[in-house]
Amino acid sequence: MDIKITNLSKKYLTSKIKCLNDINVSINEGVYGLLGENGAGKTSLLKTIATILPIQTGNIQVNGKNYNDSIQEIRNIIGYLPQKFEFFNNLTVYETLDYILSLKKIKDNAKNRRKEIHEIIEKINLQEKINSKINNLSGGMKQRLAIAQALIGDSKLIILDEPTVGLDPGERLRFRNLINEYEKNRIIIISTHIISDISILCENIGVMKKGKLIYSGLITGLLEKIEGKIFIDEISDINDMNKKIYKNLISVTRKKNKLELRFFLEHLNKNENKCLIEVAPTLEDAYFYLMNYNGDN
Repeated sequence: MDIKITNLSKKYLTSKIKCLNDINVSINEGVYGLLGENGAGKTSLLKTIATILPIQTGNIQVNGKNYNDSIQEIRNIIGYLPQKFEFFNNLTVYETLDYILSLKKIKDNAKNRRKEIHEIIEKINLQEKINSKINNLSGGMKQRLAIAQALIGDSKLIILDEPTVGLDPGERLRFRNLINEYEKNRIIIISTHIISDISILCENIGVMKKGKLIYSGLITGLLEKIEGKIFIDEISDINDMNKKIYKNLISVTRKKNKLELRFFLEHLNKNENKCLIEVAPTLEDAYFYLMNYNGDN
């Protein structure tokens, strides 16, 4: 299975700026992570792939089929989690998932439907709430149910927009395990601000900035761009920071009575900066580099 997006652009009527600007990308089976600042165009891209928003210019193909020619067929294989999923509060957890299966035109017999619903409820750890109405669930429980409605029904193209918002650390771990279980023979696209989730779940990612896809490819390929350019240093007080050296500061971490500074440095003058320690780059480092140093390349 594959998605091919060609010259995709979009502009809202109320704006002169394109929210999607000539997007070109191919996505194959597995988990594809999407990163970018607020307003970068991630949600607009996901909504377009999910057929929620129409294509203005450009084209999207799934397995060689054009969206505009096969939109209903493509919708039948999509599982979509928007940033805010709207529930019917008078339905129970079980009834909600049964309703979603009916919308996806799943025609299994009642026994098979019950089996699938019970299986996904166990995977999201809501067994004890199966007969509870939605308005009696906590925010985290609702988010887990929203994830379940995207996964249920053997969807082959799963689109998740900020799926781990509201989940505690234990449930985030459960989510990661669930995605690892579901990724075989599917495309799963995840947009999130939590870079560690992307780093663990994905091999391929896209990074968006101002409506443009400024990087798409392997995480390892992105890390190679900044190999040998990430350093740490320790200082006693933030006022001791050499602003010239640390102008590309990535993070500050307190360690006992010291502050550990992590930063990007294009060229290291070993004579002036003997105390700096080179470290292996992370995806967070690479994201910082794209957003702040090389984002238009």
